[in-house]
Amino acid sequence: MMESAAYELIKKEGYDEGLQKGMIEVAQEMVLEVLGERFALVPRDVEERVLAVDSRRQLKELLRKALRVESIEEFRKILDNASS
Repeated sequence: MMESAAYELIKKEGYDEGLQKGMIEVAQEMVLEVLGERFALVPRDVEERVLAVDSRRQLKELLRKALRVESIEEFRKILDNASS
């Protein structure tokens, strides 16, 4: 049975969307993993705010900053600035 071009397009768009969502979830996990390794405890509000970020570009920047900040409070301020 041949599938229509429209069906194939919808299927590809769904695949691409799922792939993008998966990449964002991995990036969120990486930011939280780095923070957890560096500071042992990631406050719930910080975790929730990282999980709310849905931009790969912004998550990459947050990952770089998570590697460099001196404290979880400094990272929280970065999140404050990013959301304003």
